[in-house]
Amino acid sequence: MKKIISAVWITIALFSIISCKPAKTNVTWDFNKIPDRIWAGEDFWTVPLEDWGIKNGRIDCNSLIQNATFSVLSYQMTEKVTPFFISVEMGLIKKGETDGSSGLAIGVEASEEKDIRSAVYFGKGLNIGVNTAGYAFLGQQIADLPKDFDFSKFRIELSGKPESGVTPIQMNLFDGKGALVVTLSHTPEKPINGIVQLINNIRNSKSRNNGPSFWFDNLTLKGGKFEIHPENKFGPILWTMFTLSKNTLKITAQLPPIGKTENDKVELQLKKENTWQTVSESKLDPDAMCATFKLSKWDTQSKSDYRVIYKYINAFGEQAFAEYSGIIPKEPLDRPLKVGALTCQFGSAFPYSPLVKNLKISNPDLLYFSGDQIYEGNGGYPIKRTPEQTAIVNYLGKYYMFGWAFGDLMRSVPTIVTPDDHDVFQGNLWGEEGRVMDQDGIGSDDHGGFAQTKSMVNVVNRTQCAHLPDPYNPEPIAQGINVWYTTLNYGRVSFAIVSDRIYKSGPDQVTNWEGRKDHVKAPLKDPSSIEPSGLEFLGKRQEDFLNKWIHDWRDVDMKVLLSQTLFANVATHHGQFNAYLYGDMDSGGWPKRGRDRALKIIRKGYVFQIAGDQHVPSIVQYGLDKYSDAGWCYVTPAISVGYSRWFRPDELGIQVINRPSHNLPNTGDYQDAFGNLNYVYAIGNPDNFKIQENRFDLAQVKASGFGMVIFDTDQRTIQMEAWRFLADVTKPSANGQFSGWPLTISQFDNYGREAVAWLPTLKITGEPNPVVEVINLTTHETEYIVRIKGNVFSPKVFSNDIFTIRLGYPEKEKWKTFENLKPNPIKNRSQITVEILPNNLK
Repeated sequence: MKKIISAVWITIALFSIISCKPAKTNVTWDFNKIPDRIWAGEDFWTVPLEDWGIKNGRIDCNSLIQNATFSVLSYQMTEKVTPFFISVEMGLIKKGETDGSSGLAIGVEASEEKDIRSAVYFGKGLNIGVNTAGYAFLGQQIADLPKDFDFSKFRIELSGKPESGVTPIQMNLFDGKGALVVTLSHTPEKPINGIVQLINNIRNSKSRNNGPSFWFDNLTLKGGKFEIHPENKFGPILWTMFTLSKNTLKITAQLPPIGKTENDKVELQLKKENTWQTVSESKLDPDAMCATFKLSKWDTQSKSDYRVIYKYINAFGEQAFAEYSGIIPKEPLDRPLKVGALTCQFGSAFPYSPLVKNLKISNPDLLYFSGDQIYEGNGGYPIKRTPEQTAIVNYLGKYYMFGWAFGDLMRSVPTIVTPDDHDVFQGNLWGEEGRVMDQDGIGSDDHGGFAQTKSMVNVVNRTQCAHLPDPYNPEPIAQGINVWYTTLNYGRVSFAIVSDRIYKSGPDQVTNWEGRKDHVKAPLKDPSSIEPSGLEFLGKRQEDFLNKWIHDWRDVDMKVLLSQTLFANVATHHGQFNAYLYGDMDSGGWPKRGRDRALKIIRKGYVFQIAGDQHVPSIVQYGLDKYSDAGWCYVTPAISVGYSRWFRPDELGIQVINRPSHNLPNTGDYQDAFGNLNYVYAIGNPDNFKIQENRFDLAQVKASGFGMVIFDTDQRTIQMEAWRFLADVTKPSANGQFSGWPLTISQFDNYGREAVAWLPTLKITGEPNPVVEVINLTTHETEYIVRIKGNVFSPKVFSNDIFTIRLGYPEKEKWKTFENLKPNPIKNRSQITVEILPNNLK
């Protein structure tokens, strides 16, 4: 570990000086000392990120959309009836194709909550400014500008002076020479409170995209009506994510786009004996804007305080040190492991406050975000595919919403994140091992390959996965796209983290019908037509990885597969309540051969699966040759649902077979469009909703929420919970969880195949819980390998072949082999006693 002692003391000293500096109640930002950069500073947030920036000492907005905003985070207007003053200079950069209004809004708030993040993206306030058609406005008050008014430079001053319990607001507009040209006044019906936003091309009934673009400068806020909220600042260290596995700690610190001339070094410090020590230094990735640290030989049974330090130029142009702190917890080995499982963050319910509150109260030991940390429309603006650097910053701006929502939790909870299709700007991703998508397929949802450049895809991979344990095989795929499939061991549970998109074959290889190639609208006359040989699902590399992973039980009691989606097609309606679809090839149910290979591998390790993507929570037990002869999968609720799906076979007249004892509708044995046998134990369908004004209520009726999975490695049980978006986890009620949850299963339920016969019962004297592997001597394949519970185990087999049993303790490299064992149709007909000796097995 590298120690930079002098840097530590300088950091501590300077940070102390800055943190003790008195806050400014009357503040002006002139931006003169800030280098040219996209990020405006920790006091502000801009939307879209890539359309704003500091240039030559002022703020430039070059946005084509309506309502591009520059929000002041750290100073808010309160309900106090006291004077205030706001001033900003502006000027026209480009007239655009249509006239439009620009200026500022005050008292900006969201209707659902008083949260700064909601205000930034969904707030509304009192609009003030000018329109290039030749008028100024204050709310609904309008005044014509002089015909020769020069839009290239002017100043807006706004003041409020209380009178008889109310605060009339006056707007004064000065031209570039300082002459007053317009005065307007307005008396609000209620006190103005909320944030201040600068807005380019303000949206109204007459506004259009491609309107004028303006610059802004010398923003001043004065008066007792403003309260200072330093906790609202965002940046320059936006958030951190870390994992701990096999005594190795990896941490990624995410920063915003800084200037080319600014510091690109980030320090990681640990608190040792009440003193902060720099243990590592990392260089910022110039595209991904993140820095990653890796520390080996970590003591997993000790809690450790950490902080990330970064020297930067703040919003006032001053040299400053930023600190972002958290805790690396002690690895939970003496209690059940609680995993918060989340997916799909459609921006309509950002920042997901009710859900995040419940998640914090639930106190997870580990977080898993299974994909779609962004959607293309998040933030209220579209994606930009080109040029490459613009596309990257466009992605970053949307991705930063994820960190802003969950960062406070992730700073002290190990976190697994995996990208999915929307993260790389694709509605569906059929990665085909990194192939470049044909130009005519870009923007479609049914063509194979990657639409974006390798550099942008790698930025997605770095920002979301750099903190994961090192990839199992780091060799890039086609184009040089990086891979991230890996394993993480935590709390005596081993997680295989895979991608079910990157290697998957595209439907355009096999379908020739009209319309979308991935939508099967009716049963196929020849189902084999979409199942030719050579199609990939997880890909050979990941299949090889899983084969090796299921055999590695060192310091592990249970195994879990983390993927993006369910390996089946459990949805009947898509997008709209009555929009029936027979089969969706974007589901994990196709290609079936590849899906079956994957399930046969993980079944051998009694592997439980957690997935997301589908926007309809479900619990499914897979079938290969028969229903329920494989493992279980829990598909978590989406954090916030955009595109809805339903599973409603009962309404389609499909015969109900093997309904669970709870007798809930749309559950039981169902064969999907691709011939997969699925036992659906629980389903969390959304309502037949109508768009609601309250964003959080809409998330609730669309079946949004989060999952919690509790792994009891002592009892070897798995408990699945599914909490609704507006639930209260402190007051469990009938409506708190989706119907059918919670459910607890045994680890050993994940190999549902029925026994044909039995091998001799193993009776172990001494140390319990050895690993047992059963090998078929006819096929020379492992039937299964698992760490048993206790000292007695009756191995089931599925044929009358001859078998070998390997029994041992991989941590101690102690193994015993029993060969040429004949099965018996009667369980416990014979037994083998295994005696544990200090240095070997007898």
